Amino acid sequence: MEAIVASVIAVIAILGMAYSFGLGRGLVFRYEIARAALGVAQTRMEMLTTLPRSSDSLDVGYASPAAVFAYEGQNAGTEVWRVTAHDDPTLPGSTNLRRVEVVVRWEAGGLADSLALDRMFPLP
Repeated sequence: MEAIVASVIAVIAILGMAYSFGLGRGLVFRYEIARAALGVAQTRMEMLTTLPRSSDSLDVGYASPAAVFAYEGQNAGTEVWRVTAHDDPTLPGSTNLRRVEVVVRWEAGGLADSLALDRMFPLP
């Protein structure tokens, strides 16, 4: 009888550990995709900083079409950026900056997620 009880306890413990490892792997996968998405957003922001200030892609009101964000050769989500006017509080009544926001959205493990980076650019 003691052997049966010990076996049941051992099986329950092993199943609990297996479940925990599965959850852990899912979290690691979501983290990997989030890191890749951050890299995509940072790369896009760096590309936008190299454009001339008069570029159409940096015009106030511009919104990019959705681009595919790929992870390990598969479509993981989308990447977009938009440009809005921004008032500098140190210069009242003046719209002298552009706020560029890059947003990457993805779905991992059935859960949707996103991240956004933004940067201020001076108007030309």
